[in-house]
Amino acid sequence: MANNNISSVSKYELTIDLNALNHLGLNLYSNVPAVLSEIIANSWDADSENIKITTSNEEIKIVDDGCGMTTQEMNKKFLTVGRQRRRDMGGDLTPKFSRQVMGRKGIGKLSIFSIANDIEIHTKKKGKTIGIKMNVSDIIEKIESKEQYFPDEIGHINIESETGTVIILRDIKKRVQSSINNNLKKRISRRFDIFSDKFKVIVNGDSVTIGDRGYFHKLEFATKYGELGNYGKYLGKLDDDMVHDRTSELNGLKISGWIGLSKESGSLEEDGVNLNKISILSRGKVALEDILVSYREGGLYTKFLIGEIRADFLDDTDDEDIATSSRQDFIQDDKRFIRIKEFIENELKYISNARVKYKEENGTKMAIKIPAINEWFNSLQGDAKKSAKSMFGKINAISLDDDLQRKSLYKQGVIAFETLHHKEKLSQLDNLNDENFEQTLEIFSELDDIEASWYYQITVGRLSVIQKLQTHIEGNALEKVVQEYIYEHLWLLDPSWERATEPPIMEKKITSEFSRVSDELSAEEKNGRVDIKYRKTSGKHIIIELKRSSVKPKAGNILEQVKKYKRALKKQLDEHNETGEIEVICLVGNRLSGWEVLSEKESDEKSLMAHNITVITYQQLIKDAENSYKSYLDKGKDKGRIQQLLQSIDDS
Repeated sequence: MANNNISSVSKYELTIDLNALNHLGLNLYSNVPAVLSEIIANSWDADSENIKITTSNEEIKIVDDGCGMTTQEMNKKFLTVGRQRRRDMGGDLTPKFSRQVMGRKGIGKLSIFSIANDIEIHTKKKGKTIGIKMNVSDIIEKIESKEQYFPDEIGHINIESETGTVIILRDIKKRVQSSINNNLKKRISRRFDIFSDKFKVIVNGDSVTIGDRGYFHKLEFATKYGELGNYGKYLGKLDDDMVHDRTSELNGLKISGWIGLSKESGSLEEDGVNLNKISILSRGKVALEDILVSYREGGLYTKFLIGEIRADFLDDTDDEDIATSSRQDFIQDDKRFIRIKEFIENELKYISNARVKYKEENGTKMAIKIPAINEWFNSLQGDAKKSAKSMFGKINAISLDDDLQRKSLYKQGVIAFETLHHKEKLSQLDNLNDENFEQTLEIFSELDDIEASWYYQITVGRLSVIQKLQTHIEGNALEKVVQEYIYEHLWLLDPSWERATEPPIMEKKITSEFSRVSDELSAEEKNGRVDIKYRKTSGKHIIIELKRSSVKPKAGNILEQVKKYKRALKKQLDEHNETGEIEVICLVGNRLSGWEVLSEKESDEKSLMAHNITVITYQQLIKDAENSYKSYLDKGKDKGRIQQLLQSIDDS
């Protein structure tokens, strides 16, 4: 670096200490869009009309046609950190276009040091172009040794506009390289609301617009405040009844903007960027990334919120700076912040209620498109109809793209609704007598109808599980899947067996006893097994043993092994004064050895049956389970009123 030690011949000097550089420069930003936003803000303040940004992995170049700088202004305005920018300018409006100045403390420019090691500044004013170069490592070295840092004066590049500035960033830091071309245009768009024909930002040849934000199409509802400006065009794409003008609620609060609800909560997560937030803008630039984090509101609707509120009064030049020293937040107890926070909190309550109403309206419209539901809905009267409408609204409030899932919720909702409706009728039984006995039978008949509908749905669900098991029927995958399901779904073995009912302590002791028995088995016996478990259901004590599908054991071997476990189980049952039948299910991959001969198979089955032992293959298990439930469905052709309704929903 030439002449850095000879201040007498150095035209330029960077005025900053190391703490400020670390806090406000090197560690302030972690992505390129945020840094470019600071440079764009400087160009706005310089009365630029056109900003061109070009990027590559090696270099980022920003060119504007603003007022430019002389040598004296370079030192005073750009290389001096922490100056009172608006005071030094004699006001908070720019000289040429009378724009509200965005910069306040002159520290935003330090952000360039957080993403690049080499920085060049070229600027032109009054027909003269100058250029300097800075290196982050050299700056740190000079500051640590308490020496002055003098940027290198370099040969300037050609600037086509009459005035303007060019910033070139090289040796881009690796930690930010991924954010250079990662939706850069979109992310810059989301940080300003000032784009127009008089202020154009062009990224790699494409102009940035409000529309590049890329989230207006995600909205289904919005509230709006004050003059919308560029936002009006995009919110106008919503139906009129889905945009509520709340300007009258401002009560003198000088803000503008909108708060919206997305159609799907998942759509607000985009390429690792969370859009579920309400940003606060001041003087055309994002001043607070998200005010939503300030609230403890936890309703479901909050997951769908997104918005932008412009509040220029938060950055009045005559008032104290509301931003914290890191520039990432507002001072929480500032009266201005408290005021806007309270206003938005009230608006969130309004939005929550509005969402319930339009979800009910839209949910009902969507539901009654299904003829069967329309007929059922129209059969309801008074409060029952209002309750059904509320139910449709709640279903509509759940983010669902899949029609099958939505239909499933409709069906469960109808059953639940009918169940509650029936409970109301049961309360009438106290008033019934011999004279209106037929009404009693009608109530009981309705109960049968509801129970049949529930069991029908359970049956359909279980068949779905069985069909999934069937897809894993080949090879060892089968035994792994069966092992996963069998112990928690005993109905696969017998439809009358529901959930296991053994106490945890009992299960633990029996498992321990089984482990002791297993330790006495031969290596061959151990290797032939997947697992063995104890379950209690329907008053029975069940031992379930899974043999490996590749093993073909003999009936005699199974009998001898199982006897040991039955004795161990009987011992524990006696100690705990437990009674009940002990049944053993042995699942195998193939028929037992010797069962190719029918007489031998029948003889073995009699011996096993005498000890309450059933041997079944994985394939037969699935087949029998499927047949038992299909048989129920086939017999249920004469469906009740509710089941016919559910079937019609499925068929729609």
